[in-house]
Amino acid sequence: MHTVSGVKPCRFQATADGWLCADCGRIVRIASLAPPAAACGRWAGVAAPPRPAEPPQDLTRTDAPSFLTKVKNFAVASAKHVAAGMPMASDEEIIRRHDICQACEFFSDNACQKCGCPVVRAKQYVSKLSWADSECPVGKWGKETPA
Repeated sequence: MHTVSGVKPCRFQATADGWLCADCGRIVRIASLAPPAAACGRWAGVAAPPRPAEPPQDLTRTDAPSFLTKVKNFAVASAKHVAAGMPMASDEEIIRRHDICQACEFFSDNACQKCGCPVVRAKQYVSKLSWADSECPVGKWGKETPA
């Protein structure tokens, strides 16, 4: 491999769009079977264009329950709640549970990513947080016992 003015030549890789410089990320669009010679901006002393940004990492949780699993979990919890006489948690207990959920590693998008239930801090809302007989699926809070 030869050098020009002490600069190492670029390493080009064929792509569908042309030739990609492995050093600076520049794409040279020529219809040639051979890589370009000295086509990169480094050779002319021109500042190279910024490297193409890496695609953003997908941060969507994939371990959340499916819609059908959420429906099943909620139906089971609802049936147990009705069978227990539909006891409601105190306002203090709802606030305590909500604070625990918000600090939990499974809390995302105002829902529990373990069971799929919404995490809402309102007594009127149909939520396991407001049901005295409900428990956290990972054991961070339990049933409220009457005083």
